[in-house]
Amino acid sequence: MISIKAYKEILINSNESLERALRILPHMIQEEVDNPRPKSPKVIRDLQKRLNAAKEIYVIRKLQGAL
Repeated sequence: MISIKAYKEILINSNESLERALRILPHMIQEEVDNPRPKSPKVIRDLQKRLNAAKEIYVIRKLQGAL
């Protein structure tokens, strides 16, 4: 996986990627939580960090009137 910093750059530069992240990441997190096989908490934590970054960028754009 790429770093959170690089992921933020992608989200900042692409509205399509931001919209996709906000739509897909909650489902990915839920799939990891519901998965019956042993899972690493690091996976869920990393997905949550990415979702938080996407939400942060979305809120900033919304406040700036860019959306």
